[in-house]
Amino acid sequence: MPVICLIDDDIMVRDALALGLSDAGFEVLTAPGAAAGFDIANRRQVDAIVTDMNMPGTDGAQLIAEARRQWPDLPIVAISGATVIDGRAITDIARERGANAALSKPFRARQLAEVLERLIAERRGSPS
Repeated sequence: MPVICLIDDDIMVRDALALGLSDAGFEVLTAPGAAAGFDIANRRQVDAIVTDMNMPGTDGAQLIAEARRQWPDLPIVAISGATVIDGRAITDIARERGANAALSKPFRARQLAEVLERLIAERRGSPS
């Protein structure tokens, strides 16, 4: 069962996505922010990180850049309710920092699960 670290400061979004991903066959470890997310990823081997882009403190862009330095081949998916931050597309910012994919809210947990399944399969070297 793939293990996902899901980082989002909005508890309702975090819980809804965790439930949907669990139903799709993932073990989901949740965190309300970057520090807790890094703690999880340092304690447990995770197969992917999903992070909100717009969070207080360390935002998703900073989190992605740091995670990419620590785990160069770990799949990272950025999620955001904003499509633009500081005049730039959130998907562009996320990818510049090292995210493998980005989804704009609202989206279905199934969509996120499909992206994660594909990225994890690619990392393992098998077709999705």
